[in-house]
Amino acid sequence: MIKRLGYILTLLLLSCGGDATEELPADILEREALIPVLVDLQILESHYQRQFARVDLYRDALDSSSLSIFADHGISKDQFTTSLDYYSTQPDTLFIIYEAALDSIKFRMNANNVSEDSELQ
Repeated sequence: MIKRLGYILTLLLLSCGGDATEELPADILEREALIPVLVDLQILESHYQRQFARVDLYRDALDSSSLSIFADHGISKDQFTTSLDYYSTQPDTLFIIYEAALDSIKFRMNANNVSEDSELQ
C-alpha cells in the first residue's frame, strides 16, 4: 500500500513537468522507471554509509549489491548509466527525476516512522 502511494505521488510529480510526447532512444529508461531504481540505490548506499562511514570500505559491496537492484527492476547497469547520462543533458528533467526520488524516500521514511510509532503505543 505504501509503495503504491509513493508511486502515485511520483507519477503526479512527473506529470507536471516535461513534454510527454518526446520519444526516447530505445535504450533509455522512462523517467517513471528510473525513479524507483534511484530510490532503491540511494537507500542501499545510505545503509552502507551508516555501517562503514568510509566509501573505500564499502565500494565493492555497494557495487555488487546494486546489481541485484538492477536485476529486481529488470534492467542492466549499462542501461541505468546510459539513461542517467541521457537525462543529465536535460537539467530540468533531471531535477524533476531527483526531486521525485527524494519525495519518494521522504514518503517511505515518514510511513515507516508512523508505523513504528503506532507499534510503540
